[in-house]
Amino acid sequence: MDKPTNENQLRDALNTYKNENYVGMLDPTCQIEISSPIQIDCGGNAGYPWGLNGNYAKFIYRGQGGDVLLFNGIAGSGNTGLTVKNLLIEGGDSANMGGGGASSCLKVSAPLGDNGSIYRFHLENLFALGAVNGIVLEGGVFEGEVRGAYIEKCTGDGMVMRHLPNIEGAKNPVVSNILIWHLNSSRNYGAGLRTVYSVNLIGGSFIINGGGGVVAPDGIRYAAACNGENTGGQAQAVFDIGSNGYGTVISGGGEASSDAWTVCRKWTGSEWVDIGRPLLYFVKAAPGVIVNESHVSYYGSGQNPMQVVAP
Repeated sequence: MDKPTNENQLRDALNTYKNENYVGMLDPTCQIEISSPIQIDCGGNAGYPWGLNGNYAKFIYRGQGGDVLLFNGIAGSGNTGLTVKNLLIEGGDSANMGGGGASSCLKVSAPLGDNGSIYRFHLENLFALGAVNGIVLEGGVFEGEVRGAYIEKCTGDGMVMRHLPNIEGAKNPVVSNILIWHLNSSRNYGAGLRTVYSVNLIGGSFIINGGGGVVAPDGIRYAAACNGENTGGQAQAVFDIGSNGYGTVISGGGEASSDAWTVCRKWTGSEWVDIGRPLLYFVKAAPGVIVNESHVSYYGSGQNPMQVVAP
């Protein structure tokens, strides 16, 4: 068990875990202030799990911009087994939510796609708050899972998954085959989750996000057992689902609950302004999206304006 007391010792520890190919553990009393982004370049390995078990240590960001913790794929090698678990990362802006602090609390990025991928990774029990985005997966990041992520107070989206452009040297930098178990992403100015298609989401809770619960312009493969409350966004729906033609199923006991007036709000320094819109629907869906075993719960006054699927 390691107990780094400053960011330089933490960088050294993380690089040791990478170079020696094991999952290191921190002392649970660690609370480390970080002044500049920490980047770990993820080269090829033997395929064994490696990374960080934070043991619920706390990383507090004191910098401006950048990613608090970035795991980055590099040219010529694929990295497997990245593990990051049991960790709190505060991006420096949770008190004010003014747009300062970090760009993200945790980013896993593979801009070269198959030519520098990160796959079969495991993220678990992560607490991320106070950045523009909480957790970001981008580029050639695939066949991994997120198991328990608790995100709030981000000025952008809570969790983001996105493809990257085919720059020189890159090959298919797309996010694919991601499994998410229990994502709680709430009280963000953007969406709780902004996602690509190739994702299965099992259990999600999205409360009072300004940009909606789940925004998936190309659809999402499957989602089940998700709920949203007063998290309307522009679509006024927990799920705002487009289509890429492959098919989307939203199932398994989903619920939208609302009083049809409470929305995400932002303090400008002189007044509160509304960011979101009232939640009226569980799903706003492109043609062909399958929605079943879902319901709405209205607890406002007057006639119930809510529907499971937006007209």
